[in-house]
Amino acid sequence: MMKEAYEVYPSRLRVYMTTIVFILFGLAICGVVFTSTWLIMKIVAVAFGLLFFYAAFDTAVKGHAKRPDYIFDDQGITDNTQEPAVVVPWADILKIEMTPNNAVMQIGILARKTVVSQDEKNVVLTRNLVSNGNMAFYSIMIDGFKFRQKQFLNIFEELQRQGVKHNPSILVNKVLEKKR
Repeated sequence: MMKEAYEVYPSRLRVYMTTIVFILFGLAICGVVFTSTWLIMKIVAVAFGLLFFYAAFDTAVKGHAKRPDYIFDDQGITDNTQEPAVVVPWADILKIEMTPNNAVMQIGILARKTVVSQDEKNVVLTRNLVSNGNMAFYSIMIDGFKFRQKQFLNIFEELQRQGVKHNPSILVNKVLEKKR
């Protein structure tokens, strides 16, 4: 059987736009240096401006990574946004859901028992058991902000297609925003 891998990279257009916005905010905030105000205000403004420049740099680097953010294949879902990368087998996935969250849509993937190493198991299980009533879960959130709408919908459709193919018991839920 041929391994059909679907690789998910952030939208280059979104990466460029976000990087430019961060740079513009950084420049605008650093512009306080050229006004007549207290020295402490100038120092604070430059510090915040540097944070925006760092955010621009970080966004550009992550947006041009050679490794995809997510991979969907016959093994399951590989989440490369975590360090180290986490592979969630299809058999462990309980639910795939598209939901609105503030200004963007998100795809939520809820899975169970995905921890591999004993050290990771202790930390993850302790955190999950406390917050989920003695049931351990792992969730992946794919944020729609990093993708154009058509690309985001294709990601959900591919998740749905492969999920149902490899584990028919996965609950798939697509919640669309209502037009106002």
